[in-house]
Amino acid sequence: MKQLDKQLTVVEELQPGIILCTTSNASAVMQRAASAKPIFVRHLSPAQTIVDIHNDEHDIGRIAEALAMLSSFSLLEKGVRFAVQSRLVQTDKSQGARPYSSGRLNQELAEAFAEETGAIESIKKPQIVVSILCTMQKSYLGISTAEENLSSWSGGARHYSHTAEEISRAEFKLLEALEVFGVTLPSQGRALDLGAAPGGWTRLLLDSGVHVVAVDPANLDVRLKKRQRLDHYQGYAENYLEEALKKHYKFDIIVNDMRMDAREAARLLAQAARCLRPDGLIISTLKLPHATHEINPLATLHSALKILSTYYDTVQARQLFHNRQEVTVVLAHPLAT
Repeated sequence: MKQLDKQLTVVEELQPGIILCTTSNASAVMQRAASAKPIFVRHLSPAQTIVDIHNDEHDIGRIAEALAMLSSFSLLEKGVRFAVQSRLVQTDKSQGARPYSSGRLNQELAEAFAEETGAIESIKKPQIVVSILCTMQKSYLGISTAEENLSSWSGGARHYSHTAEEISRAEFKLLEALEVFGVTLPSQGRALDLGAAPGGWTRLLLDSGVHVVAVDPANLDVRLKKRQRLDHYQGYAENYLEEALKKHYKFDIIVNDMRMDAREAARLLAQAARCLRPDGLIISTLKLPHATHEINPLATLHSALKILSTYYDTVQARQLFHNRQEVTVVLAHPLAT
């Protein structure tokens, strides 16, 4: 964030991963961030006013009144979709349980604001976000566009429902990548899933309608055995790509979630560029090492991205909510080699 605004100053870490900063023009910085799409920042929200709270039933009224006094409250117009997003942090058990939950806070404020302004509550696809972050003593409040917040979800935490068909939690990484990067799986054609086992990403690809080549030495989930349009190459990705290049196989989408060093994954995806159709797409995770005195994970990431930029015209990278010690990249438009 300091690369976007050299005047930005860290005030306080409110909770691990949640940092309060100050700058001369927060809205401008948020807009620059929305355009720059920083890799490791999932969510931004403005603190346009700070209200003292006392952890009692009157806090909701205090917060509602303070929000209504903001000039940005005018963004809540008739017919505009909005969401109230609140987070309660720094819970102090010695002060007892809070008399309200974030869910109750969201509901009561959304109902009041919708009635007062004619705006329409839309939790999943808001245009305007009312942001509330409460510590034990203070509430940080602001109203902004969903684009400025970088995510339509509170704290950038996108949750998905578990289903009976779900094969692995890794499926959520692919679902979130599709949403964050604004891409849609092809409904026909061919897909290549590198490091497919147990088959979560393979299942999602099959459900979209494509023919899938799943590559992994390990077995796929038994529920995939009867699926149509599925070929399982029970071997290593490097060997399959060598064969695919010789036979001039082409794919509309290639995905990869293998556990390997980010630079090795980048070299593998560079090789895969010749298997990708001109209008095709690659979605891959890049695994990063934990930081030590000798190892800099950011340097590893930059090296991997540099390799990829040599082979692809479009390279986007974000650390998603469902990522851990990794980032997800989307690659498109292979360069001529």
